[in-house]
Amino acid sequence: MHMTIAMDGPVGAGKSSVADDVAKALGILHLDTGAMYRAFAWYALEKGISPEDEAALVALTKEMMPEVAYVDGAQRTSIAGQDVTGLIRTPEISMATSTISRYAGVRKAMVARQQELAKTQDVLLDGRDIGTVVLPDATLKIYLTAAPEARAQRRYDEMIRKGQETTFEEVLADVIARDEQDMNREVDPLRPAEDAQIVDSTDMTQQQVVDNILMRVDMKKGKKPAKAGQWLPLYRIGLAVVRPLMKVLFPVTYHNTENLQQDAPAIIISNHTSMLDPVIMAMACHRYHIRFMGKKELVSKPIFNWFFKKLGMIAVDRHNTDMAAIRSCMKVLGSGEILGIFPEGTRHKEGVMEDIESGIALIALRGKAPLLPIYLTDKPRLFRRIHAYCGTVIPVSHIAKDGVNKQNCDRLLETITTRYREMVAHHEEQKKNKV
Repeated sequence: MHMTIAMDGPVGAGKSSVADDVAKALGILHLDTGAMYRAFAWYALEKGISPEDEAALVALTKEMMPEVAYVDGAQRTSIAGQDVTGLIRTPEISMATSTISRYAGVRKAMVARQQELAKTQDVLLDGRDIGTVVLPDATLKIYLTAAPEARAQRRYDEMIRKGQETTFEEVLADVIARDEQDMNREVDPLRPAEDAQIVDSTDMTQQQVVDNILMRVDMKKGKKPAKAGQWLPLYRIGLAVVRPLMKVLFPVTYHNTENLQQDAPAIIISNHTSMLDPVIMAMACHRYHIRFMGKKELVSKPIFNWFFKKLGMIAVDRHNTDMAAIRSCMKVLGSGEILGIFPEGTRHKEGVMEDIESGIALIALRGKAPLLPIYLTDKPRLFRRIHAYCGTVIPVSHIAKDGVNKQNCDRLLETITTRYREMVAHHEEQKKNKV
């Protein structure tokens, strides 16, 4: 199977270093397309050509283009016979590259060179428009991103290590300016491809990002991720028994389940349509046993109390601030497990996530745990298929660092509401396209 991986994303997302590690793990070549643009920008500046002089830059592509060689498993980028690998990571080159990469003539020349390389070997390319322009038929497309604050912090730390003088505020302003320029340029603006898998690394280490992408490669090949964490026996057995019954009686089409396989701790959230919702969520999460929160009325009788305890459920008083339940949630997250919560607190009648209980924000911010959203399109009914959309992660750490207060809780609740509106709109668009 010929493997081509396209990796896009904004400045400071860590694409180059992540792509290096992923390519090495897979034993395929990593072509750093950003380095090619940077090398060209460096050469243009050396020749005294302004980044604003489009005509001169397009003419320059016919005179000189970057060369790429792989030395000791790493890419070395050169132009005009000079190795510029260590010269092209300065803020000046970054801004010049962002400007130069807008020009159609420059991009056309670069894309032709990159496509030739990808035709002959397994390769991973990273850049700004790989999945949308350079490799539109790639085996797997990744859009690697993170909150601007997280990307700025990483870039600031890197610059300080290199002895460059700057401030975090300056770096953050530069990141935001680059985003604005890259996403609004006329030629091939930065955006995820329609079929790209979005990986938000705000709450992840570099190794976690690498492992997550490698898992997505395996899932693309049809392999389910290995189980992790503690699985209670009744949960494991019950899921094995219920799974085939659900497929026949209450069929569900799952979308983007790779988004739910995030490293623990994390919180899976869903709109609430029926008593079967926890089963639908559990079937979508292949890696972990989900510790669900459930209303205390479910454990009012001894037999049900025993049953739900064996499943690991956390009973909660929905009508009062249940500190015991919140402490249990903190313990679950602190132990590196997955928590399952219905933020609306009860089954909804109209709308999705328009009236959320504040407890979810409190738990997420206290636990600094990312949220993994699921949108269930309808209430399960016998032999009628519904859809379960597994959305991209909602990072929390960049909000939590400013404290757990009403302002930050409201900010997170609004983010959840917005995400679900987007997921509902996506489903409606999918239905419209099928008509």
